[in-house]
Amino acid sequence: MANIVKRYLPLILLMLITVPNVSWAQKKSKILIKHSNFGRIDNDTDPDIQKLIGDVYVTHQNVKMYCDSAYLHDKKNEVEAFGHVHIINADTVHIYSDYLKYDGKIRLAELRKNVTLKNQSIKLTTDKLDFDMNLNMGYYNQGGTIVDSTNVLTSITGRYYTEQDLFFFKDSVVLVNSDYTLYSDTMQYKTVNKTVTILGPTRIVSEEETLYSESGWYNTQTGISHLLKNTTVNRDDYQIKGDSIYLNKHNNIAKIFRNVELQDTINKLILRGHYLEMHKDTEEAFLTDSTLFIHVGEPDSLFLHSDTIRIKKDTSGFNRIFAYNKVKFFNKDIQGKCDSLSISLQDSTMRMFNDPIIWAQGNQVTADSISIESQNNVIKYLHFRTNAFLCSREDSTLYNQIKGRNMLGYVNNNHLDKLDIIGNGETLYFPRDEHGIIIGMNVAKSSKISININGRKIDQILFTKKPDGNMYPLFDIINQKRFLKDFEWRDQLRPKTKDEIFIWESAIVKLQNKLKKQFKKTISEEMKD
Repeated sequence: MANIVKRYLPLILLMLITVPNVSWAQKKSKILIKHSNFGRIDNDTDPDIQKLIGDVYVTHQNVKMYCDSAYLHDKKNEVEAFGHVHIINADTVHIYSDYLKYDGKIRLAELRKNVTLKNQSIKLTTDKLDFDMNLNMGYYNQGGTIVDSTNVLTSITGRYYTEQDLFFFKDSVVLVNSDYTLYSDTMQYKTVNKTVTILGPTRIVSEEETLYSESGWYNTQTGISHLLKNTTVNRDDYQIKGDSIYLNKHNNIAKIFRNVELQDTINKLILRGHYLEMHKDTEEAFLTDSTLFIHVGEPDSLFLHSDTIRIKKDTSGFNRIFAYNKVKFFNKDIQGKCDSLSISLQDSTMRMFNDPIIWAQGNQVTADSISIESQNNVIKYLHFRTNAFLCSREDSTLYNQIKGRNMLGYVNNNHLDKLDIIGNGETLYFPRDEHGIIIGMNVAKSSKISININGRKIDQILFTKKPDGNMYPLFDIINQKRFLKDFEWRDQLRPKTKDEIFIWESAIVKLQNKLKKQFKKTISEEMKD
């Protein structure tokens, strides 16, 4: 240790000697008079003040000062300048004003009235500016305006760090350019790359939309922004929210991450998820990650989930919504499941594909494809095309069944009132007497059948053409086939609540197996007891 101290002792002594001398030299540097047309000292009244008149030029270190007249306070190392004041700092920053007070001890310039600061890229105008030569920072607190090649900025309070080309604005900040107007509480502005850093509540208003955010950045030159806190995009027909939003003005792409919500205020649609990509010029959208589609209706809304949701314009300019991979939806009166579907806002029709199922009023209906047609946000018709099959549970072991090539259902007040079976119609149902007791099993075939439904029960079956069928008494049912071909009761897949649309078939089967094991275990334990 002693050797180390001995080795570096000369360097330490040199630092102790030289550092104070540098500080002392800075403090003792005087304001120097370089030129003036006339000067005088009044020894009787102000012996320490030199009065300089006409083309005054003084310097202090790397600061040059010009004016019409000045008072130089020698002992205070201060100068007061009047008329056509011009300061040049480090040959890069030029400041103009009507009045200047400069303190050479702390290198602070106080400029008043008609103040203008210029450098290579910006022009700042204000009526009161303080400029710290040590920090190369200008400060105003009574309003200022900044103009560069792209933007005009105004604020009540502002700081300009000239070496970093960085502005800090506070209170009533407004940025205006040819495309939009920005209003902010607090923000920074980098003059070289024209980038705004949002530090408080901010609105960006253009002809097409209004953006709101409380944190993030926006490059006013490239049109690229990344907004990070309480961000909202508002247009006339929709609103987007998300934890963070990436926007590119030139290709009109918006990417929204986490807790995304898109509201279509015209069509009363709400889309939620954790990633949304939108082309704002075509209004095409791609939503994924925990998606939720809500069609707001009276009295009940439709809730739909799938792996992915897309929105595109059709040839007539209407929105068309596509949901695919593991689609489920829930409404109080109707529920459904399929692999993919589309919703046309032009004709208010939902079309379901790939193993579609819907459940309504205790009825389960399947077909190769299903269409749900609405009018004024109210379901009116259900179309079941190719291999249509309807079944409902009559009791714990008996099921009413209807099948045909195609079916058309009529809906009134959100209830299925009538069903037309068109082509290859077959029915298997269990009629009851006036006391509600099952009296047998009726099996019939006809090319066209109409069925009236009252509440959750089949009320009347009408055969347009003479049916081919039979009625089996109750005691003989056990010896007859109680199921039509392709019958499958799949109520375990039906979402009973809006939260169950997020549970897919594999999860349900897994849950059922778990319950079966628990049931067997319970029975086994009871038998041991």
